[in-house]
Amino acid sequence: MLDRVFEATLVIGAVGLVALGGRLLDVKGVGAAVLIGYCIYVLGGRIFFLMLLIFFVVAGFATKYRYHQKYGEAGRGVRSWSNVLANGSGAALIILFSYIFQADSTPTLAAYIGSVSAVFSDTMSTEIGLLSKTPPRMITSLKPASPGTPGAVSFSGLLAGLLTGLVLAGGTYFYGLVFGEGVSLTVLVVLSVVSGFTGSLFDSVFGGLFQSRYRCGECGRTVEVKRHCGKPTTYLSGSKLVNNELVNLVTSFYGGLVAYSLWLYIR
Repeated sequence: MLDRVFEATLVIGAVGLVALGGRLLDVKGVGAAVLIGYCIYVLGGRIFFLMLLIFFVVAGFATKYRYHQKYGEAGRGVRSWSNVLANGSGAALIILFSYIFQADSTPTLAAYIGSVSAVFSDTMSTEIGLLSKTPPRMITSLKPASPGTPGAVSFSGLLAGLLTGLVLAGGTYFYGLVFGEGVSLTVLVVLSVVSGFTGSLFDSVFGGLFQSRYRCGECGRTVEVKRHCGKPTTYLSGSKLVNNELVNLVTSFYGGLVAYSLWLYIR
């Protein structure tokens, strides 16, 4: 255990410095990421941490790519502690409860894959969908919506959500080949793609039905945050208690449940 703690300290420390220097996370975001990273690395192991790292790196750069065009305001796509906890807490809790109750590693891995894949696919669906030249539509009514509206989807965003599962499965499988922690590629693909894609759909439906929406008085966009373009936004609809972070957290648990159910069926 001490060897793993030492190894985790070196790896997580290096990742944290890169994240801070590359403006992927702010200082509090790095602190939250270190906490989640330690839990997963020490109690789970390398392959669990690797999946989280793939999500963090790919999604982080996807958020920064053409940020102003996507979100209509100045910024560098720096993620905060609340975003880190919303996307990573589900996976960390799966590892923590598995360790406490000495659960079998295979179903734990299945649920973990689903949790990470769901938030990963949802994030990529959002980032790619915001660049779509075709206006999105509300998943709950199919009515046209402005980009960034909770519950709005586009073809390119849905396609990104579908393909993201392949990225996670491929990276995990390659790691297993190199370091001898082999996991069936078929199982990885099925768990990652199904839980990831349905997770992004679940996020859109849940967000479309319950998430709070606001209007930016500066740029006129419908957004999911209380401040935009540096100024307070005006509340439009949805529950003020349901923000993007809560939707992401619920989605992470949804993905874990779907993947675990799938594993019970295909094992």
